[in-house]
Amino acid sequence: MTLPMDWQTFFATEAGVGAALTGLVFVALSINLKQILSLPGLAGRAGEAILLLLFPVIIGLVGATPQASRHALGGEFLGAAAVLVAMIGRILYSGRRVAEGRPVFEFATRASAALAPAVVAVVAGALLAAGSSAGFWYEMVATLLCFISGVADAWVLLVEILR
Repeated sequence: MTLPMDWQTFFATEAGVGAALTGLVFVALSINLKQILSLPGLAGRAGEAILLLLFPVIIGLVGATPQASRHALGGEFLGAAAVLVAMIGRILYSGRRVAEGRPVFEFATRASAALAPAVVAVVAGALLAAGSSAGFWYEMVATLLCFISGVADAWVLLVEILR
């Protein structure tokens, strides 16, 4: 049986890596702020990047905190993941007008990359809340997807807008 304390090192590492990457996004924003604000939809993309990189920080800190049970931890993860889904969904919904006239696959790819980590995190929280240790592994996958998607968004904000 896997206990939350068995994952404390992972959660602490997750929080540290997420914090470092979130800081890099803020640097990217400060370097290209004028261009980001002048192009439609990029402010939302910046918010998306920050959310995706900040989410592992929150989950890591919650996971590293002593927990009463796996069920309680799962409930906390599920709540945080639900908020992430709602916030990213709102950003994508408000940015859909910018995507009009562009190939559908572009927006679909971005939406999938942004929502996939959040959906996997919801599954992780639900599994843990139900008492399944598999939720820890799903949370690890959600974290990796957050880092990949968040760094891809940061790349767009730092490099691609200058092309």
